[in-house]
Amino acid sequence: MKKRGGFLKIFLIAIIIVLALIIAALLLYIFTIKGKDNSGFYADLEKSGQLTNPILNMDEEKAVQQFNESFVYYLLYKIKAYNLHNPPVSSDTPKIELVIEQEVYSAEIIKGKIIVEKGAKQDKDILITTNKREAIKMLRNSSYIFESFSSGASNIETTAKESTLFLKGYLQLYEDTTGSKLI
Repeated sequence: MKKRGGFLKIFLIAIIIVLALIIAALLLYIFTIKGKDNSGFYADLEKSGQLTNPILNMDEEKAVQQFNESFVYYLLYKIKAYNLHNPPVSSDTPKIELVIEQEVYSAEIIKGKIIVEKGAKQDKDILITTNKREAIKMLRNSSYIFESFSSGASNIETTAKESTLFLKGYLQLYEDTTGSKLI
């Protein structure tokens, strides 16, 4: 009789542990892998005219000469950097550095909002390198983004730990732009 009672206790504890692991896995998925989709916010900005492609009505030479933070912002919008997020219970925001020819830009994603400024910052998670003409081609045609990165004309280099990249949501961004898996 005691053996049956002991087995029942062990069985119930095992079920509780399995349920706790399932709940933890679901929470991890919801808060890290899936993240928050901020595309609606940016779609609304685009519809209202507050977010426009900076190269509209520009030829390539004029776009190269006027290349600035707004071009970088729109490129990051096109690669869906707005879906990056802080790891759960952390204030460590996603940070991207972009080297476009000799110019360096830094971007930080705070609650789905992309903030771009000229100059380097410490603690970047990834480094994107390209040139102005490639960036302009990507701005003209979103489907060219994948081609630019997969051909090697543009490059993404990771500088943060794999666990950090995973927790901030870089896996999908990396796969969408390069066609390769990050981890």
